[in-house]
Amino acid sequence: MTAHGELAAGEQPLRIVSILTSALPALLGTSQAPTRYTVPAVFSRQVSVPERTAIEGPETARRLTERGYPQVTLQVSDRRLLIGHTSLEQLEEGLAHELAVALVDIGRAVSRQRDERAAAAAVRQSAESERAVVVQRSVDRIAFE
Repeated sequence: MTAHGELAAGEQPLRIVSILTSALPALLGTSQAPTRYTVPAVFSRQVSVPERTAIEGPETARRLTERGYPQVTLQVSDRRLLIGHTSLEQLEEGLAHELAVALVDIGRAVSRQRDERAAAAAVRQSAESERAVVVQRSVDRIAFE
């Protein structure tokens, strides 16, 4: 990750690799099991700041609402995604796929934003270099004779 918490060149895309079974409600599989609960999922790597902002942001919430998951909440906690107000059944029936697609889209957007900032920085650097050359030429023309 870069100093700004963004993906570095060659860094792997963010994915969800598993569910942390040991953190699921103890009553799952019983008649007293809750219908909705928080499912802790494990990311493939540390989440960058821009990724976290997008995952927890209103655009992702809107996306989930449009796809039939208005009650679901997402919170990044270190290398975990806490998927709130859901169930294993809901994840199996399509929510897991929606989250995977959302992470791909977020990764692309973060990468595009990083590339745009890098291009803007290159333009600024070029302008600064040109300015420095002009100033140096002015200095070089001055003679204290």
